[in-house]
Amino acid sequence: MIRTLKIRLMALVVTGLLLASAVLVVAINGMNLRSVSAQAETVLAMLEENGGKRPDFRGEADGTAPERPQGTLGPEGTFSPDRRFGRRGDLANREIRNAVNFSNYFLVYLQEDGTVERWESERQGLYSDEQILSFASSAGSDASGRIGDVFFRRSNQLLIAVDATIEMQNARSFLHTTVLVALVQWAVLSAGAVWLIHRMVKPVDEAMEKQKQFVWDASHELKTPLAVISANAEVLSGEVGDHPSLQYIQSEVQRTDKLVQNLLTLARMEKGTVKAAHEKFDLSRALLGVALPFESTVFEAGKQFDTRIPDGIFYTGDEAMVKQLLMILLSNAVKYSDPGGQITLTLEARGDKRLIRVHNTGPAIPQEAQEKIFDRFYRVDSSHNRETPGNGLGLAIARSLVEAMKGKITVQSEEEKGTAFTVTL
Repeated sequence: MIRTLKIRLMALVVTGLLLASAVLVVAINGMNLRSVSAQAETVLAMLEENGGKRPDFRGEADGTAPERPQGTLGPEGTFSPDRRFGRRGDLANREIRNAVNFSNYFLVYLQEDGTVERWESERQGLYSDEQILSFASSAGSDASGRIGDVFFRRSNQLLIAVDATIEMQNARSFLHTTVLVALVQWAVLSAGAVWLIHRMVKPVDEAMEKQKQFVWDASHELKTPLAVISANAEVLSGEVGDHPSLQYIQSEVQRTDKLVQNLLTLARMEKGTVKAAHEKFDLSRALLGVALPFESTVFEAGKQFDTRIPDGIFYTGDEAMVKQLLMILLSNAVKYSDPGGQITLTLEARGDKRLIRVHNTGPAIPQEAQEKIFDRFYRVDSSHNRETPGNGLGLAIARSLVEAMKGKITVQSEEEKGTAFTVTL
């Protein structure tokens, strides 16, 4: 169980780190792409307000640029940043210069019917007539948008297009770099997390192994004295007769011997020394073979027993484990059903799955106890009195048997409906 928990914890941490790295890469590159788009929109706005021409910043460095009022378009196509951005000074001018130098752009002059009249670009050699015609056709009548890596905006009969191919290529290159860095980071952090989890869980794992070994050794050591006590009790019984004290000794020896046998069974299951067989057998016949002897036990307890087992249902697995599992569930149902109650055994085939269900009427198991009843030594009756025999190991063994067969066991318990254990194989 500890090893399974460790594997699940490692998988959870590694998956979490992978998702975190992916989110970080997506966020960074999303911001980068939004920055490119925003810069392209800024260039389009400036080109539109400047009649399709780049704003001229020549002469600003030496103070020879023509003066222009703030907040307006200056003479000779110069542009004041204060009008659109509400900012003043060199910082605003520097940001706009960066935007003006953004990649390439071209202008498409359209006729009234939407056909291309002419086009122009600062770099005529980058584009052909066919490319421009195809672009204008794709843009259609849209006021603005993006086609591939080209952003465009329509101003009356003028189609202004900013070619952001270089910037988008840089963005893609940045994406590849961040993905590579994120993968390396994820691998390093995952390796560190796995090592740390292994170091943290190792003492608990070792303690559990020692506990299992102790149970195994103690159970073996108890078998011999129990056999000696039982043999001597039988000898004394032959000499003194059926004395109440001897009967009590023999009863306790039998109960303790059953406990030891259950502990040994659990120890074998947990140590992995017991492997489930993989043979095809008649599941219907196997369940009936266990259920029929129980009819007399149920009858003596003053209860009713109903079996609903169709013929000819086969299963590939361990027949002995299935029989042992059913004996545990039926014994549990007999012990905890109400006086005069009903016990029902059902077998159902659903495709490749086999469902075994043992239902009994009687008091419901509290909701908080339903998650614990498969734990070793746990009993709903916390007093562990002798009125209801048992040692709290039956359902723990049942769960181990089901897990060995790669199945699943669940419990449903409600007032006035009783309790049902369902095994899915």
